[in-house]
Amino acid sequence: MTHGPLELITGRLIASVQASAGSPVRDTEVIAALAESALVGGASALRLNGPDDIRRVRPATTVPIIGLHKVFNGIRNIITPDVALAVGLAQAGADIIAVDATVEQLGESFALLGEIAEATGRPVMADVSTFDEGVRAWEAGATVVGTTLSGYTPHSPGGDGPDLRLVAELVAAGVPTIAEGRYQTPEQVRQAFDAGALAVVVGGAITDPIAITRRFVAVTPAVRTPA
Repeated sequence: MTHGPLELITGRLIASVQASAGSPVRDTEVIAALAESALVGGASALRLNGPDDIRRVRPATTVPIIGLHKVFNGIRNIITPDVALAVGLAQAGADIIAVDATVEQLGESFALLGEIAEATGRPVMADVSTFDEGVRAWEAGATVVGTTLSGYTPHSPGGDGPDLRLVAELVAAGVPTIAEGRYQTPEQVRQAFDAGALAVVVGGAITDPIAITRRFVAVTPAVRTPA
């Protein structure tokens, strides 16, 4: 029996493997090695940025790939802001297309989500920052909603930890929800599943050696009590 990508990620961990320009690991071959390491560790899906990384990793695995294409707008990275970029991700081998579904980006019309789903033939993961955005994205044709952007838009609260409340609220409204954004510990992942998350995405806590090192350095005496 063939299972769709959402069935394959349900109740499982997704590793987001990305690196910013200027990072020592911002190299497609390094990204591929990090992705394969996450899979060896038990991740059941990947979230990758850009067609080059997807194209490189796709032949190495059959697990679902959530593809996105970040475009910097001068303030923050916008996730897959148009149909052409989404089509490029699908052609590279993405199974699910992640799209920025915030009011900040889409305004009053969330029609782009349906347009991308139709153009690519792929499920759309709507990355949102608020409950209202999540419901609107679901009603506009998203297959699943991610809490990815909570804390990263003017409409959403910030914080050091993940937005577990948003996960619970979306699930209670009947919206299939992937928990993503600032998940740092296994306990937080457990809490997200307890709140009803379909799956959980963990990024920097697994695949960003700079971020991992900074968390340890932050508790050293030299940093806590500088001379």
